[in-house]
Amino acid sequence: MDENSVVQYLRDHPNLIEDYIVSNEISNETFERWSVRRAIKFKKYKKPSTGTPVAGPWNDLDLSMKRRVILETSDNRLIVQNDEGAFSCRKTDDGELKLKKVKTTKSADYIQTIVNAGNQTIGEIHFYTQLDQTEKSIVNAVCTWAAAANYFSELYTHKNVASDSQDIHENIAKQRKLSNFLLDVARSIFHDIVSMDAVIIKVMNFAQKLVDADRASLFLVDAKNKQIYARIFDVGTGDEEHVRVNSEGQKEIRFDMSKGIAGYVASTGEGLNIENAYEDERFNQDVDSKTGYTTKTILCMPILIRGIVIGVVQMVNKHNGAFTRQDEDAFEIFAVYCGLALHHAKLYDKIRRSEQKYRVALEVLAYHSVCNADEVNKLKKIEINNRIVELETIDFNGMRLSELEKPLYAVYMFKSLFSDYLRFETDDLIRFVLTVRKNYRRVAYHNWAHGWSVAHAMFATLVNSPEAFTKLEALALYVSCLCHDLDHRGKNNAYMKTMSTPLAAIYSTSVMERHHFNQTVTILQQDGHNILKSLSSEEYKQTLSLIKHCILATDLALFFSNKAKLNVILDKGEFDINRQEHRLLTQAVMMTGCDLVASAKPWNIQTETVKVIFEEFYDQGDAERLSGKDPIAMMDRNQAHLLPQMQVGFMRGICMPCYELIARIFPKADKMRERCEYNAKKWEELAEEQKEKQEAKGNTNGQST
Repeated sequence: MDENSVVQYLRDHPNLIEDYIVSNEISNETFERWSVRRAIKFKKYKKPSTGTPVAGPWNDLDLSMKRRVILETSDNRLIVQNDEGAFSCRKTDDGELKLKKVKTTKSADYIQTIVNAGNQTIGEIHFYTQLDQTEKSIVNAVCTWAAAANYFSELYTHKNVASDSQDIHENIAKQRKLSNFLLDVARSIFHDIVSMDAVIIKVMNFAQKLVDADRASLFLVDAKNKQIYARIFDVGTGDEEHVRVNSEGQKEIRFDMSKGIAGYVASTGEGLNIENAYEDERFNQDVDSKTGYTTKTILCMPILIRGIVIGVVQMVNKHNGAFTRQDEDAFEIFAVYCGLALHHAKLYDKIRRSEQKYRVALEVLAYHSVCNADEVNKLKKIEINNRIVELETIDFNGMRLSELEKPLYAVYMFKSLFSDYLRFETDDLIRFVLTVRKNYRRVAYHNWAHGWSVAHAMFATLVNSPEAFTKLEALALYVSCLCHDLDHRGKNNAYMKTMSTPLAAIYSTSVMERHHFNQTVTILQQDGHNILKSLSSEEYKQTLSLIKHCILATDLALFFSNKAKLNVILDKGEFDINRQEHRLLTQAVMMTGCDLVASAKPWNIQTETVKVIFEEFYDQGDAERLSGKDPIAMMDRNQAHLLPQMQVGFMRGICMPCYELIARIFPKADKMRERCEYNAKKWEELAEEQKEKQEAKGNTNGQST
């Protein structure tokens, strides 16, 4: 049979080749090599999305399984380069590496260089198929380790390092000593980054020990002013005209970068090894003359980050002769650690200063965001009846209350519900309520008036169904309602995410609701505001957990899943209010019902509330339009004529199902369902009238044309 016949036979019998490939006849390595070759052959380059792992020959949890891909993939070649030219590297069946001189005629799609510690290119890997960014990163990591392995192999094999085995062992011992020294440096510096000064002292001490110098100084570079400066200087302050006080009140010694040995190194980035300081014209002898110190030898080396000089270390007077080339090499390695340490110390100092500023800002905000003593005393002086019956009905109109009456009645409702159960100080309760009021923003709808209205709805429910929840649950429900929209900005979760607001960066789901809960906890933690402090530790944790659950439940996106679960349980006749899962679902739906209570209020209250709701919606739509985005119809004030129609959809799609569900659990709440049904019908009538007007207007316009 010829090749075409075999191919045709395999196409007609695909199971045959599949059975053969997955059998023991084919080793795992062979199968993997085939898979890699096929993937590379038919691979199409696709830029990965940020944070999403991309499948590929280099992206594997176990890179050891992939290391031979460079050698065994026919489409890629390992090219080793030296002074004699370029050589392809192949691995024999015995595991040996064979080099063959090559002339590259085809240009590579990607070249990965292998660079040694001296920043010299010692090899290249040429890829003739495209690699994405993830694969390039992994190849780079592998090659970094390859360079490190090459470095240590040279310590053992390089003939120029030493003349005999004893010298080789001495060199290895020195390298081991240097490695241990650098480990100590890393451990000491990076474990104790408490300030820039602390790191500078450690760097100077380590540098002094590293090259056996008598003294060491570290200068930082001020690139903006083209100066070098030091706060810690071990040979005296020098010329007083250079001593300045920085922004933190510390003395600094500053020199122009165009002067002195340290200035030269800072300007050029080149290290200097000077055997006789007095013979170098760049050396400033004034310091020695003032201090009585005699400078003989100097090793001045730069510290770089990303190729930019950030500092200079100047080591003076080696104890045993002049500084050597080995000292320079050792310090170059040490300088990497210095650079990282100084960079991180600088960042740490910035973070620490930012943290202090943040704390001061919090103190200022806390002072201005809590109520004052005059407000507390004013509310305490007002006397009201022991029982206010009209508050016990859902129909109560909170919109007619004054700014003083709302917090007064909120305190009354809390006392009515929990005075017999919870020990609390009246001053703490008043402070808590007044501070909650202060932390609601002045937006059209999601403001203090709305928070109070939702809390009142829960109060009326708990008063009329006292057996529904435990006192601890009732406490969490009431507090949650009062605080459920704290610091609302008048924008919904979708807006927060679309506009990439800071809050959306902090919270991935239920953005505003999680912020409302955190604001609640913040207020409870304020001095003189913790109305829950008499609870035991376990009760306190349980109450906070319930408050979080209840506030998050006001996210309408969660209502639909809660409703579906509860309906299934009720339809099956399995609902048991004593089961924790059922209680939590009931509490969640109750929170939604109270949040939407305006739809179950008398018609005049409902219409007034809808006006302010849509005004807030339109404000969001205006903000979206300014950002170049088209708002949805509900948020678009240009489509205000569709308000009745949209309200019908909201009432029928969300409000009615919610109150029907609540009425199935608490029959006493059926009045809310009835009122919601009445309001829905009124909106339907308005929507029909609006539709007729639009049609009549359309007919008139058609006749006039």
